[in-house]
Amino acid sequence: MKMQSDLFNIGSKIEIERIGDDKNLLYPSQILDIIDEKNFLISGPIYKNNLVLLHKEEDIYLFYIIENKGKYSFKAKVLERDYTSIYKLKVQRISKINRIQQREFFRFPVCLQVKKEYLAKDGKKIINIKENCETKDISGNGMKLLCNFKHSVGDKVRCSIKIYHKEIKVEGQVLRVGEIDAFNYKYSLGITFTDIDEDERELIIKFIFEQQRIMRDKGLI
Repeated sequence: MKMQSDLFNIGSKIEIERIGDDKNLLYPSQILDIIDEKNFLISGPIYKNNLVLLHKEEDIYLFYIIENKGKYSFKAKVLERDYTSIYKLKVQRISKINRIQQREFFRFPVCLQVKKEYLAKDGKKIINIKENCETKDISGNGMKLLCNFKHSVGDKVRCSIKIYHKEIKVEGQVLRVGEIDAFNYKYSLGITFTDIDEDERELIIKFIFEQQRIMRDKGLI
């Protein structure tokens, strides 16, 4: 079987991130077998000498490094969990493979206007809750958003972020929710971008670099 050039090999070291884990932990793991380009057998994660019990149908992120190429990630679903001899998991890739640029993760503190939409259930109805919010910080991979609607971890939102004179539209997932004591807002959301056009991601990164340059020129950093 011919494998993708941006995919790992048997024996490759990987890291697992649980979606919605507010501890932001990356658990070490390893590729035990490659069934095909979408299905893999991996070692179950262990943290502080305890098994990290992932559940069947749970969605996770896998991260890995290919030498001389960079860091990659994709979203996967746990299909099976087995404790025979060793703790191992059968997982299936359910998203495209993304190459991670470390600059995407640099969070820049800045206040940007954001229009947020959330499809919520109200009995048998689906209602679209719209809200004007502000960023606390932003990166090419996500943002901290200030709002007044009380979200739950795992909520999926659509956001329109105003940068320069352009509206950048992204889809995201809430990873963290915290109460804050602010004049205009009640909650702080940690949001990761789950669907963003790469050109618009580059625009966010360009904006961050330009704002840093302006602050350096003013002697503020």
